[in-house]
Amino acid sequence: MRRNLSITVGALLCLAAVDAAGKMGELPKVKVTALVVDETGTPIAGATVRLVFGAPHNANEIVRIEGNTSGEGQFVGQGHSGGSFGAPVRKSGYYDSGLSVPPLNDIVNGKPQDVVCRSVLRLVGTPVPMYVKTGWFDIPVVSQPCGFDLMKGDWVAPHGDGVIADMVFTVERRHESRQDFEVKMHLGFSNARDGIQETKLPAIGRNSVFKWQREAVAEGYEPILTGRFAHKPGGPYEKTATEDEVYFFRVRTVERDGRIVSANYGKIRGGLELAPSNSATCKIKLTYYLNPTSLDRNLEWDTKRNLLSALGAMDSPREP
Repeated sequence: MRRNLSITVGALLCLAAVDAAGKMGELPKVKVTALVVDETGTPIAGATVRLVFGAPHNANEIVRIEGNTSGEGQFVGQGHSGGSFGAPVRKSGYYDSGLSVPPLNDIVNGKPQDVVCRSVLRLVGTPVPMYVKTGWFDIPVVSQPCGFDLMKGDWVAPHGDGVIADMVFTVERRHESRQDFEVKMHLGFSNARDGIQETKLPAIGRNSVFKWQREAVAEGYEPILTGRFAHKPGGPYEKTATEDEVYFFRVRTVERDGRIVSANYGKIRGGLELAPSNSATCKIKLTYYLNPTSLDRNLEWDTKRNLLSALGAMDSPREP
């Protein structure tokens, strides 16, 4: 009798331990409040928010909760923490955006389990057709100026079908191996008032699909931009270009009596990266947008109207 009682008690203790382990293994819950506003800070009602949480016992599984914001611009979702957090925010007439939320497992480790996150939706303004292209371009020759026609998307003759040298690249290259090289780039322009200037993307566009200022600046363009990428065996890589760099530029500028009467404005995303390997000369990474209308500084691109035709799937960026 005592032996049977011992077995029964032992079994109950095991079941209790399993149940406790199950409860202990469940991921903590977190409540996320999405606050959606426009560029003036006014709450937006009816925006669709999708929150992503982990499954109760598995951070690798995904649970999605979707809904629309209230009249106060809020949508609240609750789920289990774990893994990373994704939260696209959408509404017709606005550019898609997201929420700035850290990984949920960070939120519950000693931090409040209720979090409020803000998302800014930027109104779609007046997108226009543009000449837009992205890719790695082989410099035709080293130590010689090479013109690039932005409206043709190609090098000028004799290296391509381009006609007007909007940008003029000159590259000096030393290449012993993948571990021992140095390449220098000089970017110039064809006209006296043409030029380029680095800019900073506005904080309001950080999570938006459209990250830019809506217009290029009117003045402040520099006639030259230089870049360098080098490496010595055993040493660090030295490079001037990064993916975070963005630029405005002005080309095809015509000036009369000290006044600009014609010019085309554009932008470059991601800097000008150099790749001296896998090329007899050097590759330059270039993503550019060019407004075709003279003196129009609007840089909000209509992604359905690229004026460069017959581009491959990887040759045209998707962001406006």
